[in-house]
Formats: sequence, structure tokens, C-alpha cells
Amino acid sequence: MGEGHRQRHYLLIVLFGAGVAALAAHTGFEGRDLWAAPVVLALFFLAYGYDVRLPGSTSRMSVDYAIALPAVILFQNPLISGLLAGLGLLLNRAYTRGLRGVKLVNVFDTLNTALSFTLAGHLLLAMSAGLPPDSLLWFLDLGFGMVAFALINLTGYLLDRITVGTPITPAFLGRYLLQMAVWLPLSLPFMTLVVFEILHRNMIQLALASIPLLVIVWALHLNADMEEKNLALIHAGGRQEFLQQLTMTASGSLEQGTFLSDLLRGLKEFVPWNRELLLVLPALHVEEPFLHSLGDLPEDPHGVKETLMDLLEEAALRQPRITSEPRLKPLLDPEARHQLILALATSEVAFGILVVERNDPEPFLDSDVKFLEMALTQIASHVQDEILKQQLLATNRKLMHQTDYLSQILQISNLLRVHLDIQGILQKVALGIREGIGFQTVLISLYHEEEGCFERIAQAGEDERWEEIRAVHPPAADLLDYIKDTYRVGGCYLIRHTDVQPRPYDILPQNPRPAKDLDDWDPMDMLLVPLVDKDDRLLGIISVDEPMDGKVPSMETLRALEVLANQTVHALETAQVHAQIKRQAVIDGLTGLYNHGYFQEALAAGAREHAESHQPYAVLMMDLDNFKDVNDTHGHLAGDAMLRAVAEALAASIRKEDIAARYGGEEFAVFLPRRTGEQARLVAERIRASVDQIRTLVPGAGGPVRVTLSVGVAAYPEQGDDHHKVLEQADLALYRAKRTGKNRVCHVV
Repeated sequence: MGEGHRQRHYLLIVLFGAGVAALAAHTGFEGRDLWAAPVVLALFFLAYGYDVRLPGSTSRMSVDYAIALPAVILFQNPLISGLLAGLGLLLNRAYTRGLRGVKLVNVFDTLNTALSFTLAGHLLLAMSAGLPPDSLLWFLDLGFGMVAFALINLTGYLLDRITVGTPITPAFLGRYLLQMAVWLPLSLPFMTLVVFEILHRNMIQLALASIPLLVIVWALHLNADMEEKNLALIHAGGRQEFLQQLTMTASGSLEQGTFLSDLLRGLKEFVPWNRELLLVLPALHVEEPFLHSLGDLPEDPHGVKETLMDLLEEAALRQPRITSEPRLKPLLDPEARHQLILALATSEVAFGILVVERNDPEPFLDSDVKFLEMALTQIASHVQDEILKQQLLATNRKLMHQTDYLSQILQISNLLRVHLDIQGILQKVALGIREGIGFQTVLISLYHEEEGCFERIAQAGEDERWEEIRAVHPPAADLLDYIKDTYRVGGCYLIRHTDVQPRPYDILPQNPRPAKDLDDWDPMDMLLVPLVDKDDRLLGIISVDEPMDGKVPSMETLRALEVLANQTVHALETAQVHAQIKRQAVIDGLTGLYNHGYFQEALAAGAREHAESHQPYAVLMMDLDNFKDVNDTHGHLAGDAMLRAVAEALAASIRKEDIAARYGGEEFAVFLPRRTGEQARLVAERIRASVDQIRTLVPGAGGPVRVTLSVGVAAYPEQGDDHHKVLEQADLALYRAKRTGKNRVCHVV
């Protein structure tokens, strides 16, 4: 009880006590048949222990006036009857609740009862004075005394409510008056019989006359007990249904204000209270503890939050804590008389704490506490299950994601095995990263250390701008500036937009998604994955942009990119080895030109393509003049040097797409795609002239050694309808050049 309530109750007790004392001084303690006082006191004691409830009513009432008014007639002293009624009430409360359970309100009830019965008794004796006991007026006078007692008693309780500030509701008044309107007419006939026997001093008949009234009281008491049990079952069923509904709606709802409000209203319906406050700890998405209440929050919510957080850390709070006056220190309502604190927790984790305070005199029952505890534990269990479920789902998604990454990596690795050209390898990697790892754009560049730049080789997601993009070779120094430990995350380098300075060769997203949260990908963010071989040499860089989910890539994504980079490096190394082996198989070791076998294959394949597309091509057959004299005179080393010099002059005189080969010994051949016979003769003359200018220094020769070249030319379709005939005609033209003087270009006439 608050200090204000306590002081006002003291004031009422003093006033009512003074009233009783004044009546005692006026009336005195003299009366008739005082020997019956202990019996009357015992009857009052029993009556207050067997309060009855009328059918259909929720309030209980005492039948004390059924004892008090006859006692007034018996003792002929209203004061004695009133004091015995008040004393019987006080003794009953002390017996049922213990001496410590007797509160100020019980003392007030005692004085109010004593004063009400004394005043009603005085009124009854005054109005019945001189009336014949058997008259109708006496009967009506008795009924009026019963009404007077009820109204005087009601006045005392209303005065108490007004004094302590408890609202007087129409429901309270209606309930009280309805009970009086039903109970007083029902009990008046039996009261009349009892009073009649008292007036005629017929004690045996008095006892017999009391039996019907006792039977009615006992019947009403039994009916009330049955109704209470029935209501208790209904109440228990309602509580059970409410708990079942919580099972369906509680999961993961602690962050929802509507759920918390519905929860508190539902609990309050079964366990009434005046003020409540729920502290909710972070569970799924909320970032910090917050307070929730059906009414206004306390004036100092931060201080209350700190207090509740301290309480929640106490291990003892895992059991409900009930505190009542005078030890109570209210948190929410200064006028509170009882406080109940329960943890919203399981045996493993706490999610919050609930504080409820009640102003009513009745304390919280054990069944109320058990119900609230079960409800909160059930909610906490479901929240815990929901958290575990989400964690399991997140773990499962993570594992599925990792499995998908591994599957993509394996798929790309398998593809890399069948693509032995560098362009094909890098293009497959770019597409695999875009489709399997989840980026809008992927760019792969190779590092040219000698030239100090990067060459953009492959891409995914930039088809429309690819020609423009690959024409730009970014300076190596600018990109390498980001390959340092400051930005390193595992084997990748993540550079956030705050550290990036835009440069002319940067490729910015065409439709960037603006970043809102800290983990959102910004259009200026960079993610680089270097391609480094086993000797720690930088081969190139994979640059990825615009993650599909719009978020900064996770560690799993970075690890997947790192694994793919390693696979790419391995594939590149394999491709280089394959290219070297292939080159050795088709290249003449002395001159560096293609060998005879490759020339035949290339000529056959090229001839078919040109025939299908109706395009011309030409073949040059060449032979060094008098080369045997060089070998015989100056040795084979000199001859080899001469062959290499001729090969260099030949390669410098043709296009990249032309195929030059050492056909055998000192013979050479050239395949000229898309060249007519006239164009081929010009190329042949350029080659002949270039060779004619060669001067090779040979030790012991006395001067530079010179060599000349004879060339035969044949073209498709003029000299043949397939490559065999064209090659044959070129060979005949070569012999003609030899026969007609050497160091010249000839064709078949």
C-alpha cells in the first residue's frame, strides 16, 4: 500500500473508532441476556467464514445481519451487537490469514461493521418502541432495519473508496444493491420467526426457527461452491485454450508490438492487474532491449530498464518473485499493494522480464503465478525454437550455397580441361563466375610486365561494350596499387568505394544500384582476384562487379573466387605447356618456320575453306640457289646461319595470316590466303629481293657470303582446282625459274 493510502486509512480508522467510542459512551454496555454474548460471537465468527454468493452473482456477501439484528432484540443494546459483529469479523480474518495477514483495511472493516450494526440497531429499537411484537408494523420495522444496515454499511465503504481514491463505478453500486434487493426479501420471513421467538423468550422454538435460515445459508453456500468450481473449470479451460493459442502464434513474435499487446491483454484477462511493463531483450532482429506496456511507459524508462536488466541477471529471478506491502517498493504505480515479477525465459536463455502490479487488497494467487509462468515459459520456448530453426535454416542455406559453389567450381574445372587455348579458358571462367557465383559483370585481364599494362582478354555481362573495353590497356601501376595487404581478404582484394579514385579506364556499371546499408555493394566498390602462379608471378587479374544480391560478397564467395583463380592459373599453365609442345611439333627447330607436315595440313584446310567460299589463294615454292656450295665451302654452321637469315627475311615479308614453312633442306613454301596470282607474284618478288640483300658473315670466308632465291608461283583457281594441283604447278614454276637463270620469280604459262 502506498503511503497516501496508508495515511488516509489511518484517518478513517480514527474517525470510525471515534464514532464507535461516542456510541459506547452514549449507550453503555448494559443489556439483557448477556450470557449469550459468547454464543453470538461464535455465530458471527462462523458467519464470516461462510460468506454466501447468490446464484448468478460474482460477489460474495455475509449473513452477519441475520445474527446482528436478532442480537439487538436479544441484548436490547445495539452497541453490544455491533461490537460482537466487528470482533467476530476481526477474529475470523486473523484466523484465516494469520496475525501478519491482518491489514489496515481489515481494521477499518471491523470498525465499519461495528458502527453500521450499532446505528442500524438504534434505528430498529427506536422505530419498534411501543409496537406490538405480533403486528405487521413490527414486521415492516424489522425489514426497514435490515435495509438501514445495508445502506449504512454501503455508506462506510463508499466513504473508504472516496478517501483512498478508488473509483466508484456504477457496476459496483448495481451489484451491491441487487444483492440486497434479492437477499433481504428472501431472508426477512425467517428473520421474523427468529425475532418473534426471541421476543417471547422461547429458546427451543428459537433454535427450531433458526433452522430454515441456516438451511438456506448452507444451500446457498453449497451452490456457491459448485458455481465456483464450475467457474474454476471454465477459467482453467480458458487458460488452457489461451496457452494453446500461444503455441500457434508465439514463434518469433517478440519484435511485434501487436503480438505483445495481445499477449498482455490475454494474460490480464485471466490474472487481473493495474499496471504492467514488459522488457524484451534482443532475440531475432531487434538491436537493443525495449520496453512495452498497454499503458504509458514510466516517467524514467531508461532507469526502469536498467533496474529490470539488473534483476534479469539475478539467478533467483528464474523463479517468480511476489512482493506485497509493507516490503513492496513499486516500480510502476506508487499506490500498488502487490507486485509480481516473472522472467520470460527458458532454462537456457532469457528473452525478457514481466512486471505486474496490483492495487487491490487481494494478493496474487499461486494459480495465477503458475499460469503466468507457464505462458511466459511457453512463449520463450517457442521463440528459442524459432531462433534455432532460423539458425538451422541459415546453416543449411550456407551449406547448400557452399555445395553450389563447389559444384560450379568442379563444373568450370572440368570445362577448363577441354579448353587448351588461353582465350577459351578465360572466357569459360568469366561465364562460370557470372552464372555460378553470382556477379553481373566479370572481366579477366592478362598482365604484360614488359609493356607495363594489362590486356583485357575475356568478359561476361559486357557484350555491348566489349569492343570498346578491350581496346583499352589499363596501366599496370594503377591496378597493382590495390594489390596490397590493406585490402586483402584471403586471396582476394576488396576495395570499398571510400578508397577508390575513378580513372579514365574504369568500367562503371550502366545501371548501378545505390547503396543504402553498410553491407550494400556500392557502384564504386572493387573486388580483384589476382592470378598468381606457383613462382608467385602475377599472370593476370579477375575483376568482378555488381553482386546479384546487391551485398558485399561473403567469405564463402571470396573463397570460391580464390579457388577458381587457382584453377584458372593451373589451366593457363597447362595450356602454355600444351602450346609449347604443339609448337615444337609443327615448328622447324632451325628456322622457326612451320615444318613440312604442318604446311601440308594448313594448306589442305585452307584450300577447302577458300573453295567453299570461292576465294582465291596462292602458293609460293622457293629454293636457295647454289646452297650446296655454301655448305661445301664454308661448312654446315655457315649453311645453318644462312638458312636462319633467309627465314627471317621471309617472315618479315609476309602477313601474319600467311603461313611460311621450311619445306625441306634449302626449300621453303608459303601459303597466301585470299591472294590472286598477280598479288602472289608481287609478294614473291619482295621476298626474292629481300633475300638478295642478305650478307652473312662467315669466319674464314674473306668477306660476306651472298645467296639468291628462285621462286615458283601458282594460284587457285587459275593453276588448279584443288591444292594438290596448285602445289604441283608451283613446283613446276620453281623448276622453270631454276632452268632460266635462277634468282627470279616464275609461274606456269
